[in-house]
Amino acid sequence: MKKFFDDIKSELGKISWINKRENIKSTGGVVLVTIILGVFLLIVDFVFSSITELLLGGK
Repeated sequence: MKKFFDDIKSELGKISWINKRENIKSTGGVVLVTIILGVFLLIVDFVFSSITELLLGGK
């Protein structure tokens, strides 16, 4: 059992953790891409729903 935990400790030591600045940059990139994708999907949804209403004679 002790060997198991020693192996875990050894493996965790091999991980190269990113620093705070890199973490903030990566998080900002993810947030930006998520916002851009959300706006894009909003526009696509609006276009398709407008086309559907036009074709089906809604409202």
